Amino acid sequence: MDEVARGIATAALTLQSSLLHALVAHRAMSPEQALEVVDLAVEVSMRNRASKAEDDVTLVTIQALEEVREGLADMPS
Repeated sequence: MDEVARGIATAALTLQSSLLHALVAHRAMSPEQALEVVDLAVEVSMRNRASKAEDDVTLVTIQALEEVREGLADMPS
C-alpha cells in the first residue's frame, strides 16, 4: 500500500471511529449497535480482496477496525 492510500485509509478509519464513539457517547447508538457496524465493515473488507496488494490493504483495514472495536468494547454502557 502506498503512503497516499495509507493516509486516506487512516483518515477514513479515524473518522469512523470518532463518529461511532460520539454516537455512543451521546446515546444515539448503543455500544452493541456500534460493534455491529464495525463487524459489518470487517466482513465487507474481507470479502473484497482479489490480489496480493488488496490483501495488504485488507490486513491493514482489519487491524484498524479491530482497534476501533476494542475502543468501543471498553466504553461504558
